[in-house]
Amino acid sequence: MNQTNKKNIAILMGGESVERKISIKSGEHFCANLDSNEYNAYKILITEKSEWILKIKDELHQINKSNFSLKLKNEIIKFDVAIVLIHGEPAENGELSKYFDSLNIPYSCCDEKASLLTFNKFNCNNFLRKENFNVPESNTSILEMQKITFPCIVKPTTSGSSFGVSKVNSKEQLNQAIEHAKKYSNQYVIEEFISGRELCCAVHDIEKNQLTTLPITEIISENEIFDYNAKYLGQSKEITPADIDTDLKKEIEKISKNAYLKLKLKGIVRFDFIIKDKKPYIIEVNTIPGFSKESIVPQMIKSSNQKISDFISKLLNNILR
Repeated sequence: MNQTNKKNIAILMGGESVERKISIKSGEHFCANLDSNEYNAYKILITEKSEWILKIKDELHQINKSNFSLKLKNEIIKFDVAIVLIHGEPAENGELSKYFDSLNIPYSCCDEKASLLTFNKFNCNNFLRKENFNVPESNTSILEMQKITFPCIVKPTTSGSSFGVSKVNSKEQLNQAIEHAKKYSNQYVIEEFISGRELCCAVHDIEKNQLTTLPITEIISENEIFDYNAKYLGQSKEITPADIDTDLKKEIEKISKNAYLKLKLKGIVRFDFIIKDKKPYIIEVNTIPGFSKESIVPQMIKSSNQKISDFISKLLNNILR
């Protein structure tokens, strides 16, 4: 393809949250698997100070945020698509979606309204419960002690990658766990601890006019919960496809697709489940799941007998359609 006919793809990574290093790995892996014959890739780093920077070799170039463009030499470069791989703020809370909508630039993640809902774990749980999905019981106040049974889970309300998450086995451990969670978010949520097998199901809308699930993954953590060390420091086994019976597989896929539609999601979304007494409970909704080599979604894509590069091309074609 002629260079001038290639689409310009902005890959946004970094961000302001504690998940920025994971986001950068996701962006690098996405870029490495992008078809360079079809697309021009531009890796845009959002710094902790909210600067938007493109790095080419040792040169730093500022992005013009007023119209999301870039001046390289004497050429103004505009972007056809924004691939958002930032975990936490300013992506999962909908800020970037609102920005790209205002400029009429297509992007890869959920819109502002869906992002705001799913970013707040407590509000998302309540919404899903009202829609008759199985979710853990939860509250946001230690004052409601009579409703808390142990063990329980304490987590930041608006953070991911299991930062600040603790399993609490007694009332005496609760305050310490809350203080730990508040390092990562202004608010915390106390959730019912559900013991059982942990399974993940990813849903995407990149196939024309249909929702598709990727092969389900089972997480077997060496730790009490699937925490940061289990996710990123090799202290877990991730088995794809999960060794589960057909009925459970179909049920998880059906629940995931229904939740995707009810929450009005877009792009690739990963639902995390705990299976208790053969009943799947949604414990997390990940609207911008990790895309690094170690992340679960790329493992799922490979297990579906697709090349990562082919999947990315289909994703981009769908966004550009």
